[in-house]
Amino acid sequence: MTIPGAEGIESGTLGLHHVETTGREGKKGPRRVHCVSNPCTLKINEVVIGVTSTDILRHISADETNKHLETGSRMGRIAQHMLQQRSYYPLFPPARTTNLDWKHRQGWEMPCQPDLLIVPSMLTRFARTVLDSTVVVNPGQLARGTTGGTYAVIEVHPIKRETLENAGGEDVEVLHAVHDRTKIEVKQI
Repeated sequence: MTIPGAEGIESGTLGLHHVETTGREGKKGPRRVHCVSNPCTLKINEVVIGVTSTDILRHISADETNKHLETGSRMGRIAQHMLQQRSYYPLFPPARTTNLDWKHRQGWEMPCQPDLLIVPSMLTRFARTVLDSTVVVNPGQLARGTTGGTYAVIEVHPIKRETLENAGGEDVEVLHAVHDRTKIEVKQI
């Protein structure tokens, strides 16, 4: 099957064989782009990252009932529902505008509490630590109608060498405290 304008690209490759690879001059390393499911939980070095593109924050916000809660806690509280229920979509029934197949509900489960949870939403952009260890980021929408939206630049700095050297051996677990090593900037297009 050929797609107009995509001559030479194999069907099913998404054109990723043209992607830049890492490595030194003359040596090819691993590719820099990986396709993952939606939602997904992935691990890069010691950091566990959870990502979904469904606007679950807005759906929970529309269904949530609350009274006499402290000011400013709403977005963190909504994100907390996902982490406590270990689900990328903890609502049943789903919002009317969401097309979810109940037979595939196991794909919505979080296998563990991620260190970084990225949940784009139409609601207020934010980045905050929830449940003492998970950094939850709502970068907003990349496009808003015909205008540009927002995106997040996320930097997770490495664990300090002194911390690793003073850990006391290879078999010792070191708290990696991603929330203390993360810098997040939400930028406007």
